[in-house]
Amino acid sequence: MPDFPTRADLYAIGRDFMVQRAKKLDPKTVDVEGSDANLFAGSQSMVGKKIVDQLALRIAALFLDSAEDTDLDRLAYDRYRQIRKGASSALGTVRFFRASSALGAGTIPVGTIIRTLTGIDYVTTTPGIFGPSDLDNITADVRAFQAGKATQVGANQIRKFSNVQALFDPTLQVTNDAPTAGGEDREEDDFFRNRVRDFWLTARRGILAAIEAGAKSVPGVVSAQAVEALNPFGQPARVVNLYIADSSGVASAALGRQVLTALDDFRAGGIAVIISTSLPTIVPVQLQLAFSTGVDTVNLKQQIQAAVVEFVNSLPVNGPLYILQLGSVLQRFAQDGLVVAQTSIVAPAGDVFPQLGQTLRTTTTNVVVLP
Repeated sequence: MPDFPTRADLYAIGRDFMVQRAKKLDPKTVDVEGSDANLFAGSQSMVGKKIVDQLALRIAALFLDSAEDTDLDRLAYDRYRQIRKGASSALGTVRFFRASSALGAGTIPVGTIIRTLTGIDYVTTTPGIFGPSDLDNITADVRAFQAGKATQVGANQIRKFSNVQALFDPTLQVTNDAPTAGGEDREEDDFFRNRVRDFWLTARRGILAAIEAGAKSVPGVVSAQAVEALNPFGQPARVVNLYIADSSGVASAALGRQVLTALDDFRAGGIAVIISTSLPTIVPVQLQLAFSTGVDTVNLKQQIQAAVVEFVNSLPVNGPLYILQLGSVLQRFAQDGLVVAQTSIVAPAGDVFPQLGQTLRTTTTNVVVLP
């Protein structure tokens, strides 16, 4: 940290003290490598540096912007009674169907294990109830067995029963018509810090920012935007439209139901909150880059691509992508040898505004550096 003395600074202080105060030895010996005076000053500078580092860490732990990991957890709970969200399981809805109703009515019970094409296990959290003549459109909510982003799957990926023979009709089939959502790893420091920072702003509840904060307090929800509905006269209609998404820009109906329950502690009485789930919209980015001489262009291009992907994927639900912000991302690499010009960004040609309920996202393959 630049505000704290380095080991060289501490050594210089000890050396100056010896030079100014030494009476029984030659002050110049402190500069002789390996001499007793040199070893004493050097070793004490190392001790002093460790003490300074510890003081710096403990001071950093006292402030929201600099506290990290367990220090941030401790500060957030002590001052705001806020707890970091742990890893969450992906949630979704599956559809059961069969070719014949010959085996009549029956129920797929809660706790039934179903499996994706890649071997990820999900379990039903609501029953699927078939009437005597029902063939299709019987749904149930499901939750991934394990928490984390890796268990989240796309549409039509949950396709098998773990033990279909144990069900009332062994001809039953299953699929998920929409992606699962809300599977997230342990909340990162930056996201947790931003939630804590909103505490005082939303403490009175009822306001739009409080509804957004309440949604983001639900494990699996990373982004939320609350929009007040207006009547034809431009007056509040006592309805709030809430858009939610996880870090992939996706939200499932099952995740939305969890948010709706959590909002009882945040929305004002008599105000209805209508939750809209989000879908990602992939944004292609094309860059025409120039570099200074002597630069490792291959490595720098990879770093720039990764930075652009990280920036676009940090945009909130309904959040626009501004070209100026994308240019600021490129500007970070100017000191590394990137020559930033007006022609550096080929696509998108202008600001990108998603439709309501969509989240802008991109991937490494969609960020292309033109030759």
